[in-house]
Amino acid sequence: MKEKSVIVKDKNKKTWGSGEEQDKVLRMAVTTVIILLIAGGIIIAVKLMNPREDITEGTKKLEELEKADLKAAENKIEELEKAERAADEERKSRPVNERFANSLVLGDSITQGLYEFGVMDQSLVIAEKGAEVTRAEDTGTLDMIRKAEEAKPQNLFLTFGMNDVEAARGDAAVFAEGYGKVLDEIKAAMPDTKVYVNCVLPAGRTAVDNNEWYGNIPEYNKKLKEICEEKDVIFIDNTGLVKEEYYADDGIHQAPDYYPGWVENMAEAADL
Repeated sequence: MKEKSVIVKDKNKKTWGSGEEQDKVLRMAVTTVIILLIAGGIIIAVKLMNPREDITEGTKKLEELEKADLKAAENKIEELEKAERAADEERKSRPVNERFANSLVLGDSITQGLYEFGVMDQSLVIAEKGAEVTRAEDTGTLDMIRKAEEAKPQNLFLTFGMNDVEAARGDAAVFAEGYGKVLDEIKAAMPDTKVYVNCVLPAGRTAVDNNEWYGNIPEYNKKLKEICEEKDVIFIDNTGLVKEEYYADDGIHQAPDYYPGWVENMAEAADL
């Protein structure tokens, strides 16, 4: 009897399987390599066709343009400032009467000093000793407004208040009320005229010692400034111009040295 041969497999020996499976794996590997090669070629071709631009030079030019524009702007600003300074110097060098040619100053005896000390021509000033706003009709203030109306000035500067210290008996509210009525009168009579209100000058020690009401002038100015804001007129503060040596013996009126600075303050406020 013919014996069957027995084949014993070595469990530790690994096999690749059939030849068909080996061919399939090989084909996949080759295909993958080919795809990778094609993709790499495409990427290289794209880079060659669209090379990345070097922006270093462009950035440098932009920076140069920015610097040039900034320098040009700085030069332009400097030119404008220089022209403005020259115009301001030219304006200030003009005679006072020329600068105030289309203006009038209304006020009291302190205002009269403008022409009494030769600072301004009398034709540019309408002032009366004792004029006030608390009793505007009784002290000639309304008459001065009517004269100003006939002149039709472009700018009108008001200088009242020192006589109102006693007239209002030291009451700043009463003073402000009177000034408000005067401003209403002026606006009704001269709607196209620009109005400027000078502060009440501080009184010297002599005046305050003789009458304590003069110590209320800071409160007068506070109320006056509020009225100016309410009536849309410009308030001019001349307090800083006053010096102790400028006071006359009464502690109220001012020496000639006060007036040039005062005129300049008014001119600057109105851009004259």
